[in-house]
Amino acid sequence: MSGIPVFFIGASGHIGAAVLQALHAAHPELPIRALVRQLEDVDHLDSLYQSCVASVLGTLEDVGIVAEEAARAQLVINCAPNFALPLPTLLPSLSSNPHPQTFLLQTSGAARIWPPPSGLTPHPKIWSDLTDLSSLPTDTTHAAQDITVSTYPGINTAIISPTFVIGKSPSVRHKHPIIFPDLMHVTRQQGQAFVVEQGKNLTTFVDTEELAGLYVLLVGDALRCIRGEKQVDENIWGEKGYFFAGGWEVSMREFIVDWLLPVLEGNETSKTWLRNQEGKGVKELGLGEVVGSILGRFEGQEGEAWSRHIAEGFGTSMRIRGDRGRRYLGWEPTGRVKLGEAVEAVVRYFEEREKSITEL
Repeated sequence: MSGIPVFFIGASGHIGAAVLQALHAAHPELPIRALVRQLEDVDHLDSLYQSCVASVLGTLEDVGIVAEEAARAQLVINCAPNFALPLPTLLPSLSSNPHPQTFLLQTSGAARIWPPPSGLTPHPKIWSDLTDLSSLPTDTTHAAQDITVSTYPGINTAIISPTFVIGKSPSVRHKHPIIFPDLMHVTRQQGQAFVVEQGKNLTTFVDTEELAGLYVLLVGDALRCIRGEKQVDENIWGEKGYFFAGGWEVSMREFIVDWLLPVLEGNETSKTWLRNQEGKGVKELGLGEVVGSILGRFEGQEGEAWSRHIAEGFGTSMRIRGDRGRRYLGWEPTGRVKLGEAVEAVVRYFEEREKSITEL
C-alpha cells in the first residue's frame, strides 16, 4: 500500500485502540505500522484491519525497532501508556529521517496541572490551552516530556492532554478506562460508593471515542500539510500545539452519585458490590485510606506508580478547557459518556480476573 507512512505506538491500549479504529475509518488509505507487544495483539489487528495495518512485534524498550520505524515514518502517533519511554529514541530518529516534513502526535495527561488533592473544596483555576500555555507548571508530572516534545527541532509536534478518560475501547485487554479497576476495587472493598473527603473536587472528563476524534482531526491537518494543501499552522503544531482534551466538568460526588451509581445498581454483578449502600449516599474516605486501599492490591507489582496517581486523582481538581481544539480544529465534544459500556467492561475484567485466580 502506498501513501504517507504512519508509525503507531500504543495501538493495543485503551486510548490507542480507539484512536486507531477512528483513524482507519477516516483515512483507510493510510499505511499504518503499529507497535504491539503480544501475538494476541497481532492477530486482533489482522482480523480488524487486514493489510491496512501492519503489526510490528516489540516493546518500547526495543530501541532498534523504535528507531527503525521512526526513521521511515512521516507521521508518528504515540498513545503508549508509558508515553515518555520511547522519546529518547523516537525523537532523533524522526527528526533526522529523509522526509521533508515529519509530524508527531504525543499523548500526555492533565496531571500537568495537578494541584494538591482536596475533596473539601474545588480548586478555583480552570486551565485553558489558549491563554494559559505560558504559565503551565514546569515541575509536575508530564512537564519535562511535554517541554522536550514541543521544542524538539525538525518535527512538527502536537500534544494531546486528556484528564480522566471514560468510555469503552475496542482494545483486547484494556476495554475499560484506566481509572475503573481502582475505582471499583475501593467500592467493592467498602461495599459502598465513595468519594475523597467530601468529593467537592471538580474534574473534567472526556469520552474515549470523542477523545479519539481529536487525534483524527490533528492527523487530518498533518496530512493536508504533507500534501501541500496548507501551510503548517503554529497554532496547531510546535510550542503552541498543546491540546487539553475534556468535555464534561462535574464534582467527583456528582459523578459518583448521579452518573456512576445508577449504572452500577442496574448491573446484576456490580450491584452486588454495593452491600453497604444506603440510598444515594456515598462513603467519605480520607485520601490516605483510598491510596492505601488501591496500592494494597499490588504488593509491589507493576502498575503501583500509576495507581498512586489515580488514587490521588479521585481527590484532585483537574479543570481544563479544550479551547484550542475547538478554535483551530472544530473539535466539539458533546459531553456524552457511555458509562454503561464502561462499567460492563470493568465488570467483565473483575469476573475474568477472579476466575483466573480461582483456577490457579
